[in-house]
Amino acid sequence: MLKSIALILSGFLAPLAGAVACAAAPTRFDGNTLTEELKAIRADTEAVGFAIGIIDNGELVFAKGFGEKALGGGEPITTQTVFHWASVSKPLVATAMMQLAEQGKLDLDAKLVDVLPGYEVTEPKQKEITLRQILLHTSGMPDVEDYGWDKPEFDDGALQRWALKESPRALLFEPGTARKYSNVGFEVLGAVIERVSGKTFEQYMADSIFAPLEMNDATFLYPDVPASSRTQGHAGKAGAKQPVAYYPYNRRHGPSSTLNANIDDMALYAQALLNGGSLDDVRVLNGDTLSDMWAPRWTTREEPYRAATMGWVHEDRNGRRMLRHFGWDDGFRSALLIFPDEGQAILFVTNDEGAPFSQLLRAALAALES
Repeated sequence: MLKSIALILSGFLAPLAGAVACAAAPTRFDGNTLTEELKAIRADTEAVGFAIGIIDNGELVFAKGFGEKALGGGEPITTQTVFHWASVSKPLVATAMMQLAEQGKLDLDAKLVDVLPGYEVTEPKQKEITLRQILLHTSGMPDVEDYGWDKPEFDDGALQRWALKESPRALLFEPGTARKYSNVGFEVLGAVIERVSGKTFEQYMADSIFAPLEMNDATFLYPDVPASSRTQGHAGKAGAKQPVAYYPYNRRHGPSSTLNANIDDMALYAQALLNGGSLDDVRVLNGDTLSDMWAPRWTTREEPYRAATMGWVHEDRNGRRMLRHFGWDDGFRSALLIFPDEGQAILFVTNDEGAPFSQLLRAALAALES
């Protein structure tokens, strides 16, 4: 599932690299042409549904839904339709961590065991893990093996139980010596947010990010999503689409995976970041803090143009910066791409894991750069 995302997305990333490298400042956005192209792609591939938002020069210039909330249900997807965004949850968690650091409530270089003293240590090297390493996925923490979507927990204590004692513990490497994507790490960060703020993780995110930015339908608590706004996840190839038997929600995995939001709300978040951390005189991060979050900190010889940042991936294509994160879960796919120097962003989410993810994103990117 999530742990195979890099391999599955390789077909998208290679074409994207070339497109980003040759980008020029857009002069006019042609939403009509893109709409027709997206309709054609959906018809050809029988994708159940998706929504796309495009920001140019800091403004939302395109936002549209395609298809239906549930196969055969007839209810159309709009920009107000709420989807499961999967791992696109992590940039928002990173934003929350940076807020607390900015306020002097957290030291990102502090040891996890000092900030979260209830964290159960099973091997000595775990005592050396820092919050920054977790944000960069260099802590050595393993990944989740079973998300329990079919047996969700809903109570306020679910995240603390999981993060402190129940999550996998055996380190994959010595902290700070390598990088391996870890959903567990971000779930532990959610427990840190709870401990430092004195609120549940979900309430902190609502109070400190969603409410200030007026992301009125965004939540990490799926039960709070009105039935009229919900989508059904789907799997299968064209001609054999089937609804997924369960919705991917389990409160213990909230910080890594359970962001629920619509395109309009996610556009507000992206606009705030593109505007240096503020929107309509409401600031969620200072500019210096945002730059720190996005600073490239971990590269490899195999991919020198790509680097981990705190909660994001940074890509440098001939001087054009892109910050991005993808989401990949049962029945859903999502993407958040931000080009801070041009004031541009692409937001994409689908309720069909068999939708042509790469093709749809390339179409949006080509329209933005035309």
